[in-house]
Amino acid sequence: MSIRLIVTGPRSVRFQEVPDPDCPADGLVVRARMTAISTGTELRVYRGIPVDREQKYLYPGFPLQFPVENGYSMVGEVAEAGSGVSEFRTGDRVFVPQPHQQMAVSPAEVATRLPDAIPDHVGVFLSIMEVAHIALRRGDVMPGENVAIVGSGLIGLSALAFCRAFGCRTAVVDLDRNRLQVARSMGAAWTGSPAEDGFTNRIVEFFGGQGADLVVEAASTWKAVETGLDVARSGGRVVVVARHTDQPHFSPVNYPYLRKNLSLKTSYGYPPAGQRWDRRRSLDLTLDYLARGRLQVAPMLTHQFEWVELPDVYSRMDSGEAEMIGVCINWT
Repeated sequence: MSIRLIVTGPRSVRFQEVPDPDCPADGLVVRARMTAISTGTELRVYRGIPVDREQKYLYPGFPLQFPVENGYSMVGEVAEAGSGVSEFRTGDRVFVPQPHQQMAVSPAEVATRLPDAIPDHVGVFLSIMEVAHIALRRGDVMPGENVAIVGSGLIGLSALAFCRAFGCRTAVVDLDRNRLQVARSMGAAWTGSPAEDGFTNRIVEFFGGQGADLVVEAASTWKAVETGLDVARSGGRVVVVARHTDQPHFSPVNYPYLRKNLSLKTSYGYPPAGQRWDRRRSLDLTLDYLARGRLQVAPMLTHQFEWVELPDVYSRMDSGEAEMIGVCINWT
């Protein structure tokens, strides 16, 4: 028997004993070493907030019903490989997109072997870092560009780390001073809060009086989208990577934004296999940057807890402890 975490209803979680899983021919059984909390997604599930106006779905295509597992980031060891799997063997240390549990079954095709140079507490955030990586690719990021990141949670700070690795000049926007301090420690060239007087003028001036070439919105509010449209230069690009459950309070295609000739995009998932930045190529670059120290993410990895503390960790994050950014859970 093994343990998994389930959300039984809004703001209600518990551990459940389940039989150890069988290994499919094309899959792996993975024994967890660490899991990571994706703060935005997991808190939304913990709170029971749907993704659609009709309040039918917890995820796209997944009905809003409980109990449900939570999380999608695990580093573990291969306990068993299926008879049809040749690329992994018992004992391999892998990342798999699986929820909080001691033993997980994963298709072999979505497992990623981790280089020795990447420790568990870094590798466990691989999927979350990739969300930021995909968003920047979606925004056609170029070396040396001016990039504004609105929201400095895990996705926003991961985007900052990639921007630093890509040679971009980066500003980070958030309402929380502690998170802006983390952004500065990760190399943000400018930080500021929209609540400050003259905020828009100051960030535009920082970018040479024109604004940002590219804006990544990672704050999950329409107010943040508005901020992104405000600070983008004429002809700039705005990429929305955060999931939104609130409703817009303004028109993104009316005055004053229509005259700016902006490109507004959303980002969700990898492009099809075979494209330049498909899943495999994107992951390979991220792993290479992490292993060689080009992707500096240490300041955003703020907390580690034991698995028995997970319910309390959710409660604390739900109550607004903004200093908890990169949170990983130890299962060993």
